Amino acid sequence: MNGHVTSYIALAKEDLAVARKLMPDHPRHAAFNIEQAAEKLLKAVLTVEGIRFPTSHHQLGALAALLPEDHLWRADLMAFDDFTSYATAVRYPKPGGGMPSEPEDAELQAGWAEVSALVGEIEDWCREK
Repeated sequence: MNGHVTSYIALAKEDLAVARKLMPDHPRHAAFNIEQAAEKLLKAVLTVEGIRFPTSHHQLGALAALLPEDHLWRADLMAFDDFTSYATAVRYPKPGGGMPSEPEDAELQAGWAEVSALVGEIEDWCREK
């Protein structure tokens, strides 16, 4: 497996571990780490496929849309777009300066489970490619 791919997957696993620890007391930061894990898995798949992507691009749906429509992982990775807002909306003040809303625990648990469920499968697929 390519060094970049190996690193993306290892870092995604770390992001998920951190998210799990932060969920009870720091849900905003947990949400960010879930988004980061999803983004790194996406970038691992794109890298394996030789699809170039802007490194500064963090819109998960747009990144997943770079995959061919019939790609094995496209639909699963397109679903990660639900986490795009976790990169900013829960981490910065609202317009006018108010605190952003905290993500609901059930939402975080579901997001963590969704991304976690794909890590091993994507890692195996990347290794086989």
